[in-house]
Amino acid sequence: MKPQIMLGKRALQLVLCATVASAALTGQTAYADVITVDFTGNPFSTVPFNLDGFYLNVVTGATGTSGSGTAGWDLNPYFTGSTTPPAGFRFFTPTGGGMVGAAGIVTPLVPGNMVGAGSAFITGVTNASTTGTNYFGFRFVNETTATTNYGYVVVAQSVNPPVAGAVQVLSYSYDNTGAAITVVPEPSTWLMMLGGLAAVGLMRRRLS
Repeated sequence: MKPQIMLGKRALQLVLCATVASAALTGQTAYADVITVDFTGNPFSTVPFNLDGFYLNVVTGATGTSGSGTAGWDLNPYFTGSTTPPAGFRFFTPTGGGMVGAAGIVTPLVPGNMVGAGSAFITGVTNASTTGTNYFGFRFVNETTATTNYGYVVVAQSVNPPVAGAVQVLSYSYDNTGAAITVVPEPSTWLMMLGGLAAVGLMRRRLS
């Protein structure tokens, strides 16, 4: 089953306006050149609890259980050791790729952070914390354009996984022009923030 690829128009990615509200409600992204993939329908959305994990080609959305069997793979989330997940969660990236981080540890990002040429990347095997929902930045070589692209992947501890505490990949986004990308909240977070802003507006009207 292929993940759903969604395209949209470039906008200020943190402006919570009516366009963004509509995007959150419809599942569409609100910026062009940025591609967001809802990964939850993929058979590998819950990372297998083994050394293979799964391999992902960011551009095509193809997945597999081996690098040799997944042409042009860009990200390999997996587990190592026998500890209960999410401990032992790792990313592996090929030549030209990398994860935002330092000293072998992937750095969790927050909405508003940017991933681009100025970010610090680590390559090869990297450790990643997965408590709650996390945004992890990455770079990869786009096989279509042969240029380095930047993106981020959203992961969380699965609510109802086959293995307790397992990690679920919710979505990933990247800018296919090679430009830096700004981390934006998941649609559910947008709705919460918009609801909060609406409540503040209502209180101000009542007080005026």
